[in-house]
Amino acid sequence: MSESVEELARRLVELEVRYTHQQDVIEKLSDALYQQQRTIDALKARLEAQEKRGGGEGGAEPPDPEADRPPHY
Repeated sequence: MSESVEELARRLVELEVRYTHQQDVIEKLSDALYQQQRTIDALKARLEAQEKRGGGEGGAEPPDPEADRPPHY
């Protein structure tokens, strides 16, 4: 009977180690996601500011392929 208790104790320790490792990985992923979202927000703000200044082509018409034809056509 003591062998099964020791086996259960070993398995419990293994599960606790796995849980701790998973918690660490989840925290690192959460931090990375937070940083990525901050970067996305900053890039969106820069893009919106550029579009307000008129430097963006957000609402511009697509270029006319006929207008870009070289003169020899």
